[in-house]
Amino acid sequence: MKLQKSDYQRYVGVDVGKAKLEIDDSKRLIPRSVDNDADAIVELIIQSIDSPESTLVICEGTGGYERKLACAMHAAGVPIVIANPRQVRDFASGNGILEKSDPIDASVLRVFGEDARNLTLATPKSEDHEKLGAMARRRKQLLEMINQESNRLQQTTDPEITELIRENLETLKKQLKTVDQRLTKMINEQAENNQTVRVLQSVPGIGPVSVATFLSELPELGKLRRGEIAKLVGVAPLVNQSGRKDGQRSIFGGRGYVRRVLYMATLAATRHNDIIKRFYKRLLAKGKPKMVALVASMRKLLIILNDMVRNGECWRYANLSESK
Repeated sequence: MKLQKSDYQRYVGVDVGKAKLEIDDSKRLIPRSVDNDADAIVELIIQSIDSPESTLVICEGTGGYERKLACAMHAAGVPIVIANPRQVRDFASGNGILEKSDPIDASVLRVFGEDARNLTLATPKSEDHEKLGAMARRRKQLLEMINQESNRLQQTTDPEITELIRENLETLKKQLKTVDQRLTKMINEQAENNQTVRVLQSVPGIGPVSVATFLSELPELGKLRRGEIAKLVGVAPLVNQSGRKDGQRSIFGGRGYVRRVLYMATLAATRHNDIIKRFYKRLLAKGKPKMVALVASMRKLLIILNDMVRNGECWRYANLSESK
């Protein structure tokens, strides 16, 4: 759902920290600071927000610390936007706000929400989706740690340290195998009652990690138009034109983690998905650089997934247009 400036009468900016929430309320009814604790947030809502449907809460994505706030707001029926930190920082700089502190950030977030253009409300996540997201994020963490330890193994010359690193790598790889098994089991269990899971599973190139990521980190899939979902993920080519200059279009912004998972899914699709494979090879045949062709294939795959989820239709080559 896209926001219009007139949608709300009250705006609440929240700067999220590990221990505290700094708050800037347009009606000045909420304390400036509260604990980042589920009970404290619920109490805050009960005492201070008497008209949930006309109140908009705005915070930044902080890598997880905002989840308690988002869950509490969704449970209370209070709309919330989890904004991209880069967009908020650019907004502050564009308005001459160069200083940075938690109270200032909360104020910037409130004004950012008041001047909202093309912001998307955060979508509530089910308990199953939260669990899938947590498992997918753990898998990402394990891969990063395995890569770090592998690099350290190549750099060390001490035999004792080498052995310690090998032991840790063995533990991490064992846990990764366990996470992969649990992730696959969870996806298969959800497929029995969840049409979206069945739709995503049916697409060649889309594995359990991709399904879990799209369900948990991209709940807007199937609910937005093609251009909107591409911009949300950060695979839409953005115009770079001024006067007679027409610069090369490029992608930036969006949900980085979702985009990285989509990148890996698209790599698999260029080998195992006939439509994406043909599309990718056709671009290469036209002289497009490999990365340009791959990004275009990412966008195409995302748009196909978006249409399929919206229509509740599983993969059938006859129903998919090559021009998408």
